[in-house]
Amino acid sequence: MENISSETISRENSGTSVCPKCHAPVSTTENFCPQCGAKLKEPPLSISVGRQIFIYLISFFLAPFGLGYAFKYLKQSNPEARKIGIIVVVLTVVAITLMIWITYAFTNWEFQSINVL
Repeated sequence: MENISSETISRENSGTSVCPKCHAPVSTTENFCPQCGAKLKEPPLSISVGRQIFIYLISFFLAPFGLGYAFKYLKQSNPEARKIGIIVVVLTVVAITLMIWITYAFTNWEFQSINVL
């Protein structure tokens, strides 16, 4: 049976824990250890308007690259972040579909002009 000290119990109740690398006390809300800089947990992804515009532009104009952002945002527990992920997937699918349609139309137009000659 594991021996749990009263110090460990008081830390859990007070919202502090211990850094796994340097064993310094850290707050449970911290993403990085203030002593050694070790990553304690993943920081939340930005859902600012500027970041959303950047991601939407990438997902539309560089369609396949938007999927990387989509999967990152879909994994988040925040409903706003998940909504961003869904919008990115939709934009990527629309962009790819539009590009296929434009390519098909252009190819048909070119073949028609060649056949006329």
